[in-house]
Amino acid sequence: MDERPTVEGDESPVRPGETVLVRRRRWGRVAALGALAVLILLVLLIAVIWIERRPIATEFLKREFERRGVTASYHLDRVGFRTQQVSNLVIGDPKRPDLVARYAQIQMRLKWNGSFEVYRIVARGVRLRGRLVGGKVSWGQIDRLLPPPSGKPFQLPTFVLDIADSSVALATPFGQLGVALQGTGNLSGGFKGRAAVASPRLVPGRCAAINLHANVAVSVVARRPRLMGPVALDRFTCPRSRFDIAAPRFDADTTFNESFTSVDGSGRMAIPTLVAGANGLANFVGELTYKGSLREVDGRVKLSAQRSRMATIFADRTRLNGYVATIMEKAEFNRDRFTAEVRRAMSGRVAVI
Repeated sequence: MDERPTVEGDESPVRPGETVLVRRRRWGRVAALGALAVLILLVLLIAVIWIERRPIATEFLKREFERRGVTASYHLDRVGFRTQQVSNLVIGDPKRPDLVARYAQIQMRLKWNGSFEVYRIVARGVRLRGRLVGGKVSWGQIDRLLPPPSGKPFQLPTFVLDIADSSVALATPFGQLGVALQGTGNLSGGFKGRAAVASPRLVPGRCAAINLHANVAVSVVARRPRLMGPVALDRFTCPRSRFDIAAPRFDADTTFNESFTSVDGSGRMAIPTLVAGANGLANFVGELTYKGSLREVDGRVKLSAQRSRMATIFADRTRLNGYVATIMEKAEFNRDRFTAEVRRAMSGRVAVI
């Protein structure tokens, strides 16, 4: 038997009884080994990056905070393609931080165009501090992390928010306001929760609301936030107008537009006593509707009092139907108009003392 060496690609005929030894070119084997080595190195590189992703992310965040002039401390608990988790987050002056979060988790998903979007945020133990200045809210150093203003009206985000044990402290030109919030759902539609609101003193214009407190249901339907529930004060007083309301309570049903620049609502109120100079009402209930921008709110009020007084004139039952117009910067009670309304309502049902 004859043996004839040949190389790969030789197409000469093979004679009967002849054994052919095929010698493959070495470059093919070298290329295969090289490709395997590159693949192994790539896998090792990915593994190293994945293992070191937390220190890498920590260093990146550190440089980014420094670049924006933000003081921050935090602990990265989880860094993944889909879920990022941080705990013990503090932003701002540690002695008076703008934001504190005990726990926050951000979940992202890949869009069809290859970019990522946030679709769910879970937050616990959040404490946020802000100031209302010139009709705009500032959140301290957090403002440096936000995108520049676009000049467009505010729009609700489209991600799902799951929040509990969280509160906001807001300093306004009218006074301090605190809000505690819990709830879950998409902020553009479907969110449901509760909010507790409290303020020791709010002074819009020449009147003052003392010890405001509310516990309302919060929801968002078709990008329109809605609040439903009781709102109460210890006292509402306008010293210059000699106007005073003791312990008013209002069961509100209020809807805002998406940018929170207009309001549309109604509700029922109950007031034990109302005094306007030498005039007053006692034990009355009423219905109120209101609508308009937050700077100017118009509405109508229907009141029914068990007892009324105008100087030395008394009436057992009095009903008032009136029109309400409020400009927040100049909020003031018109006592003369109120007196005229009471006088008209008391006509024919009075007792002179």
